[in-house]
Amino acid sequence: MNTKQLSSWVEESEIHREIVGDYDGSYALGVTDDPPAFLLHVEPADVKAFPRKVTVHGVEVPVIVQGNLKPPKPSSRPSAK
Repeated sequence: MNTKQLSSWVEESEIHREIVGDYDGSYALGVTDDPPAFLLHVEPADVKAFPRKVTVHGVEVPVIVQGNLKPPKPSSRPSAK
C-alpha cells in the first residue's frame, strides 16, 4: 500500500461512508505517507467516534484522526465599482 493507491481510494464515496459513518459535520479526508494512512480532520475535539483503521479492498489501512477542524467560511466578494 502506498500513497498513490490511497489517493485513488480516498476518491471513492464508500470509503468516506466507512470512515465518517453518520457524522454530518464538516470534515476533510486525505492521505499521509508517513505512515501510509488516511488522514481525517473533523470539527469535534472528541474524535473517539471515528475508526482508527478500516479495511479497504481487503487491505487494512490506518486512519489518523485529528479534531478541531475549523470549517471554511465563504469569503466576501469585493463589490464591483
